[in-house]
Amino acid sequence: MINPLDWDLGNVPPGVAWGGVDEAGRGAWAGPVVAACAVLDAATVHKWGHVLRGVRDSKQLKPERREALAAELKALLPAYGIAELDAMAIDRENILEATMMAMRQSVANLALRPRILFIDGNRGPRTGLPERLVVDGDALSCAIGAASILAKAHRDALMIAAEATHPGYGFSQHKGYGTALHRARLAELGVSPVHRISYAPVAALQEVDEELRDRLHHSLDACVSLEGLRAWVERELRPSYGRLKLVWVETLRRRYADRLVQLADVQDPAGEGG
Repeated sequence: MINPLDWDLGNVPPGVAWGGVDEAGRGAWAGPVVAACAVLDAATVHKWGHVLRGVRDSKQLKPERREALAAELKALLPAYGIAELDAMAIDRENILEATMMAMRQSVANLALRPRILFIDGNRGPRTGLPERLVVDGDALSCAIGAASILAKAHRDALMIAAEATHPGYGFSQHKGYGTALHRARLAELGVSPVHRISYAPVAALQEVDEELRDRLHHSLDACVSLEGLRAWVERELRPSYGRLKLVWVETLRRRYADRLVQLADVQDPAGEGG
């Protein structure tokens, strides 16, 4: 089988920088979806080809090797970008669109713009750069494989941190995916603020709280400033998220938007803020 770096070199014009884009966490029940873009160019291949030839699909690497290779890639790549969207954004947008948004943002975060992007999968995020869709691209393309490693290592670190914030769920083991352990812990502990409540297996195990919903409505209406609204999301909505039905969250979101307009009008009635 052709080495992924040779596949890249055979599919880009000489002398141009190219990038690979991939995601991690799309199928998980909890935590963010993470996208990464890894940029390569001829100078990097010439200097670091011995490292790049070891790049593989992140799923084929042991966690320790993946983490070490991610650190190497961050040091040697001419540019890379990483972006994430959390569970609330995934539930709001749907996982497909959230993944596309994360991919676009990972490209926007680049310090060096490539001439062409290889995108893993069969749908492009519409970054504004030339895109080539590559099914199973993380196994075929070095740039996509590098992006896969960056995205997976970044997300794994976030899920290990989530285990400390929300102990007992086993996030450091299953990384939010739908394993038997995860299902058992969900049934025992209930749904956490980092779970995706739009996912049927999660919603089926929710213990929702109508009184909490009503308190959130009242506290939202009590916000008297734009800063207060932002604080309400972080201090009240986000910690309560796992105990709310998705339809309740959508109602709160609309109410939040209305309140945002009202307070913006009050704080800048003449439109002089800009």
